[in-house]
Amino acid sequence: MMLLFCQSALASYVELSANYWQSRQIYGQSEESSNLSQTYSGAWAWYLWQFTGFEFSAQRQRNLITDNEPSTVSGGDIIVSSRNEVVTDTFSIGIKQSLATSKSRIIPALTLGYAKQIINSSTRYVVDQSGTVSKYTLESKEQNVDSCFLGASLRLRLTEFSGITSSFKSIMANCNTAKFSNNTQVTAGLSWIF
Repeated sequence: MMLLFCQSALASYVELSANYWQSRQIYGQSEESSNLSQTYSGAWAWYLWQFTGFEFSAQRQRNLITDNEPSTVSGGDIIVSSRNEVVTDTFSIGIKQSLATSKSRIIPALTLGYAKQIINSSTRYVVDQSGTVSKYTLESKEQNVDSCFLGASLRLRLTEFSGITSSFKSIMANCNTAKFSNNTQVTAGLSWIF
């Protein structure tokens, strides 16, 4: 039994990955407004067996909507511009199941586990009140959400140690599978196997 455990430990390996995704949209009649979304993530997977391991990951997602098109509200005040920012930090631990050996050219994998989401948001308004311009900032209370996640990835090996990885992840608040499509991310980046 001890011999089998030692052989398994000697055969173990580690996978590191770093991913990034960005999308930017310019809109408005004069193209004065924008919607920016950025995602950064890193993961460390320790394979205790040839195909199965534990994965730890951290991710930051930032969504920034800037609206510079003036709009009139009740009372005649004018909202000159608004800027809404939502930052979501996600920390997760789960099981990663590879569907090919670490030496394969293409390596698909599945992951599932627990995630903790920390969400902070703020909105800034610039308001014109009868010629007097004022700035207001509304800070929302921090949200801590226990979640479950399910993901899939595809790794293309470039060299003995490095590769390119694309991944999909769904994070379900309160482990409610009915919310599978509410929070999904697609990222791409580099990975290394040691």
